[in-house]
Amino acid sequence: MDGFMRFFGIAAGLICFCSPVCLSGEVPEDVAEAYGKAQAYLYVNEDSCARFCELVYDYAVRHDATELEADVLLLKAETLFYKGDVDAVMEICATVREMAQRSGNRILLVQSLVLQGRSYMDMDCFDKAYSALSSAQDMASDMGDSTLLAKICNSFGVLYDLQHQEDVALDFYYRGLEFAASSKDPLLPVRFLNNIAIIYTAQGRFDEAKSILFDCIARVREKGMAFGLDRLYMNIVPVYISLGQVDSALSYVDKSLAIAAGTGNSSSMARSLIYKGYIYYMEKDWAMADEAFALADSLVMPLGFDNMHCMILRYRAWVAEGEGCFEDAYRFLEAYMQKSDSLETKRNVANMMRMQMDAEAEHAEMEAGYRIYRLGLMFVSMVLLLLLLGAWFWYRSRQQRQRLLDAEGEKRSLESDLEQENKKWITQSLYRQKKEHDLTEVVERLRVSKPYFKVSNQPLIEHVINTLEKCVTEEPWTAFEARFEKVHMQFFKNLGKVYPDLTVNEKRLCAYLRLNMTTKEIASMTRSSPRAVEQARYRLRKRLGLGREDDLGNFLARFDEDAEAGQ
Repeated sequence: MDGFMRFFGIAAGLICFCSPVCLSGEVPEDVAEAYGKAQAYLYVNEDSCARFCELVYDYAVRHDATELEADVLLLKAETLFYKGDVDAVMEICATVREMAQRSGNRILLVQSLVLQGRSYMDMDCFDKAYSALSSAQDMASDMGDSTLLAKICNSFGVLYDLQHQEDVALDFYYRGLEFAASSKDPLLPVRFLNNIAIIYTAQGRFDEAKSILFDCIARVREKGMAFGLDRLYMNIVPVYISLGQVDSALSYVDKSLAIAAGTGNSSSMARSLIYKGYIYYMEKDWAMADEAFALADSLVMPLGFDNMHCMILRYRAWVAEGEGCFEDAYRFLEAYMQKSDSLETKRNVANMMRMQMDAEAEHAEMEAGYRIYRLGLMFVSMVLLLLLLGAWFWYRSRQQRQRLLDAEGEKRSLESDLEQENKKWITQSLYRQKKEHDLTEVVERLRVSKPYFKVSNQPLIEHVINTLEKCVTEEPWTAFEARFEKVHMQFFKNLGKVYPDLTVNEKRLCAYLRLNMTTKEIASMTRSSPRAVEQARYRLRKRLGLGREDDLGNFLARFDEDAEAGQ
């Protein structure tokens, strides 16, 4: 139960680190309304929040509203944290940090550091997370911003809670409460108290945890805060489960589920159903438990929550085992193994197979007691045969899995070699263009300064200019295209077939993105500004017909495979 509570508790404990923004009157009314709805839905319905964030982000990119773009990215990152999409959060982290350094906005830089630290937490890189948060804390202390300091304390608390250092985490939460008292954000104290209650529950201090959570619920209701009561109700459930008060636990699960359903929050509904299924599992009500887990899984799968899906598969295996449906239990455990791919899962599958065969042998022995000696001997022979066949199939499946793992390892090695070759190529191109640019500047300066040299020296200067101009041989696009095709065969050919109207510059941008080049690298290659590259990316998305939910880099990375499959 501890792992179950920690999985949901810490996920719900992360708080928003982006400061509320008051949009100016120049922003259209519909954009301002969308931004307000995104903030209101942040802790009520993550899917709705993300949808409104996309509307504001499109406007900010089109109109070069850098601060608005950064703030809405931070807001979007909050929803991605709750969904466990750490890759997308890391991408946002890099973008916001670049914006902060370009604009010299220290508040934005602190927020990007906190975002980076929280990303490292999700990756279990605790040393890097501590370093990023410490830098953010130093900068926030110099600015004297109590709201930022409070939110940094919360992130430190989560960091130590993830490392099972509950006492240190509590110290940071209490310190954060002191900063929150002088903050204008009324939600900060509620979030700190919620996190403290989670730790109290893990420590067995159930009465204190329950008292704090009820106080948070009262605050949210009285002040009409934009915070999901469903999360607070879910955090009460482990308290009642630990106290053995199953009816109360079910009651609060139903309350949480009703609120989540009312707001259309699929992720919160799934979490509530998992709690409900776990309670029925403890009560050995197998049918109700399996129904709750199955419904939760149907909500989780479209959202892409693989960690929750693995947890549900494991619980459904336990339920099937309790029912005596060993084939179903084996099927769920096999799916769990494919998702988690861990040694512990392999041991569970092996144990499940032995349990199934032992149960069949016991059943066979019970039936053999009512038969004559000859039939008993035949049955024992069949059991031994089944055992041998089972061992043989297990050995073959293990060999097949090892071959697949070896092939996957070889594929990753080839992809790594290709990536290194791409990086080497990019570095050489950047260096070559920098050298040619410097030579061009030298030639221009000599040409301008030539009249000021002595007449006798001017032929020599002209000779130097001609020699340097011969050295400036900027690589034409055709040469770049030829070298690119050696590594990524058929890319431009397939691109021309599917999108024949693309310009040379657009094809060139596709190639750079296919090489996983950053915005700064592309800007250096094309001798343009990072903002111009962002605008070009935006126009390219429109030309390729991509929606808001489609990632341009991923689309181009798998373009060859998709094009060949379409043929």
